[in-house]
Amino acid sequence: MAELSSINFPLQQLQEQLTDLSSRCTKLDAVIQQTENRCFVFEVHLFGKRCLTLCGYIEQINNTFSSLENAVCKNRPEILIKHECEQFIAQYHALQQLVQGLEKGEAELLYKSYSSPKEKIYQQLQKQAQYEHRLLNMIAEQEELLITSSYAQKAYIKEKIEALKIRYQKCNAFTQKLEFQLEEISDE
Repeated sequence: MAELSSINFPLQQLQEQLTDLSSRCTKLDAVIQQTENRCFVFEVHLFGKRCLTLCGYIEQINNTFSSLENAVCKNRPEILIKHECEQFIAQYHALQQLVQGLEKGEAELLYKSYSSPKEKIYQQLQKQAQYEHRLLNMIAEQEELLITSSYAQKAYIKEKIEALKIRYQKCNAFTQKLEFQLEEISDE
């Protein structure tokens, strides 16, 4: 039980920081006017959808945080917890940078425009992140099933887990390839 409380302490700190960022976003949303054709565009591959408010992005980060908490509470494999944690940190950091810029009056950060090839890579990265997340969840579910299955089923489940891990590695390699492509476009 001491181990779980030691994990919950950093999660509680993250929740407090997220609450602080949320209140800052609420204040900024009150003064920033957005329309359907002018929504926030920044680090689009980190978020599932574009939003007309900063609080819309906070809601998406809250969903990621809930997934992280769920993975920790259900004692999911470390790789899944790490993936959820990295996703949360990336989303939080991107929004925090935007908020800090807005608080300094740097509104151009709101409307970063991406070239068509760059936008396509961002969209592919977003799909890859979702696919990796699903694969990690499938691996975790199979590992839970392995614990409660009969001896006869264990061999089949182990094969399934190995196949899922291979798919995850291939998916992750493609994600890295996309990230390198994005860096090449950024440098041009």
